[in-house]
Amino acid sequence: MYGLGGVANQALAIVLVPIYARQLGLENYGVVAILTTTLSLSTLVATLALPHAFFRSYLNETSDERGRAEVLRTTLGLRLIVSLLALVVLLALSLPLATLLLGSTDAWLLMALIGPIVFFDTINLVPLSFLRAERRPRAYALISFSRAVLGSLLIITFVVVLDLGVIGVILGSACSALMTSIAGISMLAREGRLGIGLDRRLARHMLAFSLPLVPASVAGWTLNLSDRYLIAAFIGPEAVGIYAAGYTVGLAINALAISPFTLAWGAAYWEIAKQDDARAVFARVLTGFTALATFAALGLGALSTDVFRLLLPAEFEPGRFVTPFSAFAYVLYGIYTIVATGLNLESQTRRLPLIMGATAVTNVVLNLLLIPRLGYMGAAVSTILSYGMLAVIAGRVSQRWYRVPWEVGRVLVILGLGMALSALALLGPDHVAWRIVCIVAYPVIAIGLRILPVGLLASLTALLRRR
Repeated sequence: MYGLGGVANQALAIVLVPIYARQLGLENYGVVAILTTTLSLSTLVATLALPHAFFRSYLNETSDERGRAEVLRTTLGLRLIVSLLALVVLLALSLPLATLLLGSTDAWLLMALIGPIVFFDTINLVPLSFLRAERRPRAYALISFSRAVLGSLLIITFVVVLDLGVIGVILGSACSALMTSIAGISMLAREGRLGIGLDRRLARHMLAFSLPLVPASVAGWTLNLSDRYLIAAFIGPEAVGIYAAGYTVGLAINALAISPFTLAWGAAYWEIAKQDDARAVFARVLTGFTALATFAALGLGALSTDVFRLLLPAEFEPGRFVTPFSAFAYVLYGIYTIVATGLNLESQTRRLPLIMGATAVTNVVLNLLLIPRLGYMGAAVSTILSYGMLAVIAGRVSQRWYRVPWEVGRVLVILGLGMALSALALLGPDHVAWRIVCIVAYPVIAIGLRILPVGLLASLTALLRRR
């Protein structure tokens, strides 16, 4: 329930790709990708990881309603100050950012509209955090899901019906952010929880906890989205449009499989850890997850050719070669969440920002080396290499604190088989029957050669049913 809004955002982003492609064209779609990348970074920084500090103070450090009310008031007061500051900074930087990122001073209004979106979305984090802390998932899901659906409907109205182009995308997002923030604040007012205060001691305490978390979040953004800026700088917005389309289609596996799994896994592994055979169960989960996620990534990558030809204009078709890299990168991210479990169990989470930061720096270096030589495909290669590095480093560090008998060889063979078949599907005969053969070959080879024992899938299915 808590993840519904995030999953809806990803799913609707995929649904909007054909609309953007047909209504905006390749270059303007690239501009939209740059704007959404900037919006993501701006929101990330303006958030300042304050929800994490709110949860600690509200749930763990107060024991009565009076103390919790003070935490909520201080959080809202602090949130207003930070969000207003972010709005002012983004408005002031709109002209230079438009010149730097979009190469035109005429695009300043597009950049300026990012400020209000960030302001309203970050303000809305306060009522959303309150609902999570009070364990009210339905109300939380209603507001977060409404933000995704309402934004998509408004964008379609502005872009398709009113033909406003790129500015329609930003206006739709701004209007939905405004409306859902009003809904969230109104909910607090109806329940008598709306109050603004600023306990300086509490505010300093919360910021001391939240600010060190921001660099790790920025590192995650760098790993996911920073390559759009470099593609635009080296090649241009058209290349960003092709890359973003291919990457977003690959994002489907995250919305449908990886993200729901990680949400469930975050709660399930604490219960599994209490079992006598917990380490063996973790190893089976990793192998089973890799097998199933690889199959999904193979299917998505193999059929990306048909998806692009069916839904997108011909100028976007080269993006189909990006989709498998994006899909398998998210598989590697899912592997990372499993192999890093030991760090959470042993309270060694302070090592995760260092791992994420080192991976993000490596990603930027690889992009700088590969994009000038391979174009946007250099960013695709950099993405999958970086996520692979993230999984390997996190797994090795976690093993020092909590040893698990991972079936590393089997996992690597499964990944290699899926990637090889995905490449054959894309580079082999250009016929849908060939691509389906490549997909079907995966379970036949994996089970026939006992790379993946049938008993493993049966035990994993039983585990999921119990959970």
